[in-house]
Amino acid sequence: MTKTIELNCLQCSKPFQARPTDIRRGHARYCSRSCCAKYNVRLAFHEPNTNCAYCDKKFWCRNAINKYGSKSGLRFCCREHKDLAQRIGGIEAIQPAHYKGSPESSDYRVKAFRLLPYKCNRCNYDQKRILVVHHIDHDRSNNDISNLEILCPNCHAIEHWFPDQK
Repeated sequence: MTKTIELNCLQCSKPFQARPTDIRRGHARYCSRSCCAKYNVRLAFHEPNTNCAYCDKKFWCRNAINKYGSKSGLRFCCREHKDLAQRIGGIEAIQPAHYKGSPESSDYRVKAFRLLPYKCNRCNYDQKRILVVHHIDHDRSNNDISNLEILCPNCHAIEHWFPDQK
C-alpha cells in the first residue's frame, strides 16, 4: 500500500489523496483531469497589462513587467504592428540605424549609387529601384567605396546565405 497525503484541489478546493512522488514532481494540484482543464482555461484569460506601442490597444503580455525579450522595452499586440512600427515613418526607437536618416549611416548608399554603375556587380541585373548596396567585408562601419558593391536582391541573398557559391 502506497503512502498518500491529503491535499486540496486548486480548482474546486475538494480534498484528494496524492502520492509524495507526484507532489515532488509538481503534479499533485488537482483532484481530476477536468478540474485541471477548467483551471488552465481560467488562466488563459488574463487581464490586459500593457498597451501596444503602435495602436495603443490594451492587451496581456506575459513579460510586460520585467521587459524581458524586448531590447527597446516596447510591446506590440501583433506581429503586423511590430513590422509597421519598424518601417520608415514608424517608431524611431526600434528602426535600424540606416532608416533614421542620420548622415553617417546613409551616406554610403548615396556614395555607392553615385560612383558605381547602376547594375548588379555579379549578374548585371539593372532594375534601379531594387538594387542594394553590399559591404564586401561584411563590416557595416567600413563605408569606403572600395568596400561597397551594388547587388540585386538575389545575389545579395546568395552572398549572405551561401557565401561559398559566388
